[in-house]
Amino acid sequence: MRYWIGGVLAVFLALLQAASIEQFKIIGVAPNLMLVLLVAWLVVRGLDDVLPMLFVAGVTLGLVGSQTPGLVLLALLPIAAFGVVRELHVVHSDAVLVLALVLASTVAYELILLASVMVTGGVLDVRTAFVHAVVPAALVNLGLALPVYAVMRLAKPVDARRRLSY
Repeated sequence: MRYWIGGVLAVFLALLQAASIEQFKIIGVAPNLMLVLLVAWLVVRGLDDVLPMLFVAGVTLGLVGSQTPGLVLLALLPIAAFGVVRELHVVHSDAVLVLALVLASTVAYELILLASVMVTGGVLDVRTAFVHAVVPAALVNLGLALPVYAVMRLAKPVDARRRLSY
C-alpha cells in the first residue's frame, strides 16, 4: 500500500511541478519540490520506499516537463546513490542528513542537466552555469528542505513493531 501512496504522490507532485511550480522563480531559479520531497522521503522512510517513487517521478516529469524524457530520471538517480549514506547511519541527525543530501542531490541534478545541455551543443561556460544555475538552485532547495522534512516526519506512520519494546 505504501508504494501506491508514494507513486500517486509522485505523479501528483510531478504534474504540479511541471504545471505551476516552474513558473515561480526565486533568485532566478525554480524550486525543485520533487527533488526535495524525494530526499525527505528517503531520510524518513528509507531507500526501499523511495526507489519506486524515483522511477515514477522521473518518468512523469520527463513526459510532462520540458526536459528530454529519461534525462530527469537519470538526474534523479544520484538520490538512490546517496541513500546508501542514510543506510550506513554515518550522520545521526536526520535534519542535518536532509540538508546534506538535498545539497548533494541538487548539485548532482543540476550538473547532469548542465552536462546534457553542453553535450547537445550548448555553450561551454561552466563558471556562469555554476553562478547562475547550480548555486542558486542549491540555495532555494535548501530553503525548502526543512519544511518539507517536517511535514514528512509528521506524516510518517508509527512503527508498530517497536511500540511495545523498551
